[in-house]
Amino acid sequence: MNVTGPTASFRSLDRLSLTGSRINEDGIGLQGRLAWVIDGATGLSDEQLTSGGSDAAWLAGVVGGRLAALAAGEGAQTVLSRLERDIRAAFAEETAHASPIGDHHAPSACLGLIEAAAAEGGLLRIQGRFLGDVVALVPSERGIVRWSDERAKPFERKTLAALGSHGHEPGRIPEAVRRQILENRTRLNRPDGYWVVNPLRPWAGHELTFEAQVKPGEPIVLATDGFMRLVDVFSAHTDSALHAQLAAGRGRELMQELRERERSDLMAGAYPRVKTHDDATFLVIAAEMQG
Repeated sequence: MNVTGPTASFRSLDRLSLTGSRINEDGIGLQGRLAWVIDGATGLSDEQLTSGGSDAAWLAGVVGGRLAALAAGEGAQTVLSRLERDIRAAFAEETAHASPIGDHHAPSACLGLIEAAAAEGGLLRIQGRFLGDVVALVPSERGIVRWSDERAKPFERKTLAALGSHGHEPGRIPEAVRRQILENRTRLNRPDGYWVVNPLRPWAGHELTFEAQVKPGEPIVLATDGFMRLVDVFSAHTDSALHAQLAAGRGRELMQELRERERSDLMAGAYPRVKTHDDATFLVIAAEMQG
């Protein structure tokens, strides 16, 4: 996106991020014309590789920190290329003590990055770049549209099939599910698989892109899949209804509803899911014209 001429920037309207169990591996942020949401995933290894609360939390923190530092520079595509380089270098330094690290040991992260720029007629052009199933809910002439990368959906369906319909104890991943997740991760950042931020496998340039024009001040929502369970797992809201409630400042009530629904199905039998409680995060923002 061209960042010369009239500029735009985001401001925060509301935000909340709650841990699902022990460590929050999500991240959100905004800086100038960029805003982002991150959902980390720790590698399937008993050995922790980094100094973070978990490897995924470490990666989410590095991604968020580097995005904030890079936001004042070039456009989003250049920022992502530099982010890939910086993450690879930081991970190499962080894990210099470790033995050779396999693909399934390294953490990864879903990332949604959106960028604002001035457009004609007093509107703002919003462009999104997505890797993984984090979500943006964006106003458009067709109503509220969802931006997300669903290339991992076939692999998620395999994981849910391995989970079965009988539920499982909170905090325990059945062995069949663990095996399926390991198999899924052999397709990570491959043309016939799915794409996420990863410190070992190249990913920049493979994100899905979206674009819309919005009015200044219109609320835009970024969220992780843990929060979007209200729509995708529990079918308690539509995208449009969820967006409307978040725009009205009811995010904390929605988060409480989410946790109550999760607690009412602790064995994940009625609503199959690998984690009984997942990290849940949302960020509500608005773009404004500058100058």
